[in-house]
Amino acid sequence: MNFLKYLLTGLLILTSVELAAQESGDAQESGDAQESGDAQEPGESESCVDGTDSETCPEEEPDLDSDGSIDDAESSIGDAVEKRGWTLGGDLRISFVHADVEFTDVQSLNIDQIRTRWRLQSSYGITESLRFNTRLAGLCSNDECQPEFYLEPEIPTPVSIEDGQITLDELFLHWFRTERFDLAIGRLQTKFITRGGVYAKSLDRNDSNNLRVNWTDGIHAVRRFKNGWATHLILQYNSADGPGTVRHRPLDFTDDGSRTSYFLAFENNRQKGSVLQRGLDISYLPDSLLKDGTRFGRIENYLGIVVRGAMRWPAQSEGPNLRLSAELGYAPETQTRASAGLAGDGDVNGLAWAVTASVMNFLPRQSVGINYARTDAGWLLSPQYGKNEELFEIRYLWRRNQRLAVDIRGRWRKDLEPVFSTERREDFDFYLRFTWGFSDREL
Repeated sequence: MNFLKYLLTGLLILTSVELAAQESGDAQESGDAQESGDAQEPGESESCVDGTDSETCPEEEPDLDSDGSIDDAESSIGDAVEKRGWTLGGDLRISFVHADVEFTDVQSLNIDQIRTRWRLQSSYGITESLRFNTRLAGLCSNDECQPEFYLEPEIPTPVSIEDGQITLDELFLHWFRTERFDLAIGRLQTKFITRGGVYAKSLDRNDSNNLRVNWTDGIHAVRRFKNGWATHLILQYNSADGPGTVRHRPLDFTDDGSRTSYFLAFENNRQKGSVLQRGLDISYLPDSLLKDGTRFGRIENYLGIVVRGAMRWPAQSEGPNLRLSAELGYAPETQTRASAGLAGDGDVNGLAWAVTASVMNFLPRQSVGINYARTDAGWLLSPQYGKNEELFEIRYLWRRNQRLAVDIRGRWRKDLEPVFSTERREDFDFYLRFTWGFSDREL
């Protein structure tokens, strides 16, 4: 398959680069050690800097782990640690879900379901800065839990694999220079979320959120700078049958020109005063927008631009604090109103925005937050906000420790405009969710 071709090609390239770097002599390594030593805090051991001796180092609150539940903010390229050999990790998420869905012209639907997602990850350090990662993931529910292995480039439903299916949602090579440069190639998890405290949400890219299993096939390169800024470039492969990540209709990837989509991001998650995050994303999907809703009509390029930010008061990391975040997205080229089933002439609007407010640690390890969002029918990129939708959500989060978290959520959603003149959706859903993760263990 095409993503396996990416992987095999990347193996040859990255292994060659890494071996060449190791043979370049000790002078460069000495310079690297000196540079990292300059950034080391007085009295802090080298093992505290690289994370290899966490038991003797002072405990900190990791920024990536402080947003959402366990693993809600971690992508395939995280804070890489130089290790040789095998490591194992994983998580288990169990959720009870109740949903009431009402339409203006049909009877309401009531759904009660217990669903489970499990993931088992392994990583092998080929060299100190080249590693191979793979992860097996599966879904199960009280409606369907018959195991079926699935390995295709596209997800079989609009948002995820199906209940009962098992797949590889990670299969990639990662070459990195700590705090400088990362390059990953293969099947990846990519996440660009707001650092919203209780929430870790996104208008454009957040693979495998909640109880979903999806992925990005392609290449992810990151360049990190000393001032805290990082530049991300993602080249994503899209199968003719569909992508591996969430993309809403009428985005379509049948045309040969849509086989590769592009994502560029500029992000700074280093705290400066009360500001926690600043970011800008640009998504470009060539030849993928069915302007008239069908493959026989006009096919246009789709462009989505997102800006996001997050703040915290007071600025310290411990104790109660207020966390605010906001995202704004805009798509200049959208489908026609007729193709979206909306009344009127012209094109639909392409504006989307979302805000969150969280009171963190109002009791020890307990937080609560609210989320409000509006996404026009022309915004087609978000895995967490539907198109033509208004959303309000309240959530309670208890993070017992880095391994166990409990979420309770109530969410109200409704269509901004009625579809086909009369049909208008309103729904409420509730879940109680448990997440347990186990840390990497060296073999």
